[in-house]
Order: sequence, then structure tokens, then C-alpha cells
Amino acid sequence: MIQLLSAVGVIAIGASAWLFAPPGTFVLSCAFGWTLLALAVVDLKRYILPDPLNLLVALLGVVMVALTRPHAWLEHLIGGVAGFTVLLSVELYYRHFKGRNGLGRGDAKLLGAIGIWVGWTRLPDILIIAALSGLIAVLTVAMASRKAIDGGQPIAFGPWLALAGWIAWLSGPILVSAV
Repeated sequence: MIQLLSAVGVIAIGASAWLFAPPGTFVLSCAFGWTLLALAVVDLKRYILPDPLNLLVALLGVVMVALTRPHAWLEHLIGGVAGFTVLLSVELYYRHFKGRNGLGRGDAKLLGAIGIWVGWTRLPDILIIAALSGLIAVLTVAMASRKAIDGGQPIAFGPWLALAGWIAWLSGPILVSAV
């Protein structure tokens, strides 16, 4: 099932990049989207977001900023730092007060890498879209399988961050207008 969704995802990413990516970013946008897809698949299978793929997202973002928006490098740098810091804070807070892991460090790295792509103004959009889409997916699976939601069951958050990052990249600002 994941293989079929991955194949559809590859085509959908190419088509949506062709239609909606900012001018001059088609190739980089496809590379970004396909790397996000790879991260989502790995996270769904293994509950891990590999550092090399997160690094690739970040490096592609740095190249995109250097080539297409060098005047806005500070907004994108802040996006990377803020994205990482926000989810790192959530991870550490949860671990401190619950005594167990609730969010992986890979999620913070992924949001930081996506933040380089979209800048700090789109981070609220990403967090809201990721949280809502993840919640809808968990509730849908729970209802379809007729199983109660168990607080001890791990949930991959990376796929929803990846989806939200892609949407934010293609759509532009949703909640906070760009600076």
C-alpha cells in the first residue's frame, strides 16, 4: 500500500510543482518534494526521520534561497532556527513532565529544514496543518479499525510535517503574511 501511495506521490509532487511552485524553482521544488516523500515513507515504516534526508532538505533550501531569494536570507535562516527550536522545546518539555519521549528529534530537524524553505512566517501554517492532518489520520484509522486510540501507540508525525511543508511551500502564506 505504501509503495502505491509513494508512486502516486512522486507523480503528484511533480505535477503540483509544475503548477504551483514559485517561478524558477521547479527542479529544486521537485527535489524538495521527493525528499519530503522519502522522509514520510521512512517515518511511517520505522518511526524515524534519517538525518541525511533532513540534511538534504536543509541543503536544498539553502541552495533555493541563494539562487532565488538572496535578499530574504535572514527570514529563511530564522525559519530554520525557529522551526527546530519550537519542536525541540516541545520534545524536551514533554520528556521532562511525562518522563518519556513524545516527539523525536528528527521532527525538530525536519521542521527546521522546512523552515529554511518557507521562512519563519509560514511555521504557524505548517504546525496547524500538520497537527490537524495527523489528528484526522489517527482518528480515521482508529474508526476504520474499530480500535480505541491508545496513548502508548507511537504515531509518525514526520509525514504530516512533510505534507504541511509541501502545502506551505506551494501555497504561500496562509495565516501570517510574508514580511
